[in-house]
Amino acid sequence: MAKDREDSELLPTRLNVEPPVFRGCSLSELIMLAGISAAILIPLSIIVLSMVGYAMMGIGIGSLATIGGVVMGATRLQKMKRGRPIGYYQLQIALMLDNTGIKKTSLVRRSGFWSIGRTKDASSARKLSK
Repeated sequence: MAKDREDSELLPTRLNVEPPVFRGCSLSELIMLAGISAAILIPLSIIVLSMVGYAMMGIGIGSLATIGGVVMGATRLQKMKRGRPIGYYQLQIALMLDNTGIKKTSLVRRSGFWSIGRTKDASSARKLSK
């Protein structure tokens, strides 16, 4: 009987959440950060260093900058996630993209009084249902 109770205490409590890998970020979040950082920083460093005459050095410096971008992005996500429920930062990012007009969100953002769309006269509804 005591063995059953010990087994039940060892059950994981967060089965639906990816485990954190680095600075509170899961693997999929780190891959997203690396992709965004690489897509922005590598071409930018190639362009900047090609003006000076070192275009090939742009790839190396851009790769190093990508690592820095991942560390800074993971730190920012860690601060955003601290003490919040699961998925909080995803909603915040969706709202930020909606505010800037980059991507519309499917969330209802209207505040005020809502009408249920019914009238006080229910006799017309009875006629339609017959």
